[in-house]
Amino acid sequence: MPSPRPQLPPGVANYITPAGAKKLRDELETLIGKKSQSATPSDDPMHTAEQRKLQTRIRHLQQVLLSLVVTEPPASDRERVAFGALVTVRHANNEEIRYRIVGVDESDPSNNIISWRSPLAQQLAGKRAGDRVRFRFPAGEEELEILAVNYE
Repeated sequence: MPSPRPQLPPGVANYITPAGAKKLRDELETLIGKKSQSATPSDDPMHTAEQRKLQTRIRHLQQVLLSLVVTEPPASDRERVAFGALVTVRHANNEEIRYRIVGVDESDPSNNIISWRSPLAQQLAGKRAGDRVRFRFPAGEEELEILAVNYE
C-alpha cells in the first residue's frame, strides 16, 4: 500500500495526469472487488485487520479521486518543461537521467517520477532543451543541462 502523500496547501489544485487518474480509479475498483469477495464475517483477527486496511485505502482513494484535477500536457509550446513532461537532464557527472513531472498522488521519486510541487520540478518548469539550471541536491549543488523535453 503506498504511503500517504503530504497534504497540499489550501487552495492548491490536486493536478494529475490522465494515466495517473486511471491508475487510481483502477486500484479503487480492484480493492472494492477484493473487499466484496472477502466480506464474509470472520473471527480471524488477521481477516478483520485486512478488511480494515482495505476499507481505509478505499476511503482514501475515494477522497483523493474527488479532489483530482485531471490535466493534459500543454497543447502548445511543448518544448518547455511543464506538467506531464518527460525531461532528460545531464548531471554534473555526465549521467543522463529522465524525470517525469506528474501529480503528487502519482509521484515515485525513487523511479524519477517527481511531483510538480517538488523543488526539482519547480526549478525545471518553463525551461527548454539547452537551458541549464542550478539545483541543490542532498549531496550538494550542481548544474543540470536540459537535454530534451517530451510529452508522451
